[in-house]
Amino acid sequence: MPQMTASPRVNQGALLTAAVAGLVATVFTGLTDRLLDRCVSKEQKKRDHRVRKGTAHEIAGPYFAEKIMGRKLGECGRKRAKATFSVTYSIGWGMIYAMLRKKYPQLSRAAGLPFAIPFFFACDGLMAPLLGISPNLKKVPWQPSVKEMANHIAWTATAEMVHRAAAKLQAR
Repeated sequence: MPQMTASPRVNQGALLTAAVAGLVATVFTGLTDRLLDRCVSKEQKKRDHRVRKGTAHEIAGPYFAEKIMGRKLGECGRKRAKATFSVTYSIGWGMIYAMLRKKYPQLSRAAGLPFAIPFFFACDGLMAPLLGISPNLKKVPWQPSVKEMANHIAWTATAEMVHRAAAKLQAR
């Protein structure tokens, strides 16, 4: 009888940790976003609204849903699209961060700061403008850009803390 070998298995615990890290980080970032929004002057907010309808995160869900469905969404559809995008984005970036921090442990230093800054520039500086969701960073006023960078730092720090907590629990 031929010998059976085990197929490579995905570490389900690592996947769960990555997904939870992304979701918890997004929830926390929602809180920090509201707090940081108070630091953006009314003038900067007015300038921001002249160059875009909202942040890339606010626009992305409805933008992609309308492209996929080929029609404009109502208010309920826009809310669902925002929520769907938020969850998908959270889990997706949670997986990306988990994979990169495992391959390059130095990214997890200083609560993930070495990841957070390039993460901001990748999302807000590259992907959002390329996808037509937001103008390039040169057109966005500096205070909203700094707020978004701080949100990426908060997201990464929170995700990193979830990974560290999970590692401590697993070590027990």
